[in-house]
Amino acid sequence: MPKQLIRRYLPNPEKIARTPGLGFLKHRLEDPNLWHLNRRSASGAMFWGLWCAFLPMPFQTVPAAIAALVFRVNLPLAIVLCWVSNPLTMLPVIFVGYDIGALLLKQPLLNMAEISKLIGQLGNLFGSSPEAAANRVGMANHIEPFLLGMMVTGFLAGCLGYLGMNWYWRRHVTRAWLQRRKRQSASPPTAT
Repeated sequence: MPKQLIRRYLPNPEKIARTPGLGFLKHRLEDPNLWHLNRRSASGAMFWGLWCAFLPMPFQTVPAAIAALVFRVNLPLAIVLCWVSNPLTMLPVIFVGYDIGALLLKQPLLNMAEISKLIGQLGNLFGSSPEAAANRVGMANHIEPFLLGMMVTGFLAGCLGYLGMNWYWRRHVTRAWLQRRKRQSASPPTAT
């Protein structure tokens, strides 16, 4: 595992714990499990970070950080994985999520232009104008497949990330053991 590369970019836990204004979180952030990089911690962070990345809400980092604190998995990795869904990837993420939800609910699928139009309507959803009222009515037909699809997509992405990290970590450790055994068998025996 490229631990040294990842650790180079991780924040210092002691420095974060000394940050003023953390209040009750100060002692929770001193938990070494939040900062260790091992198979269990990285796999759990993959699940929670990817699942929270697909939550249909702003500030997805907050639930990812809370999940990392509660389940004691790697906090920085969980937070970084939330950024899978960002302004550049939002349209395809919503498109896939909506399609999965529509398939599960047996509703007609939308094309990319219709999804783009729905995203545009989200910006004027809570106003008091007649256009905002029409947007709310239009969104009511699409909210169920959207929410269900995003939750299912997030869960599937989290499960795949968890299983993938577990597989990668085990594969890496097994290869390291085999290489060490090969080096040891190739070196001449030492005289005692």
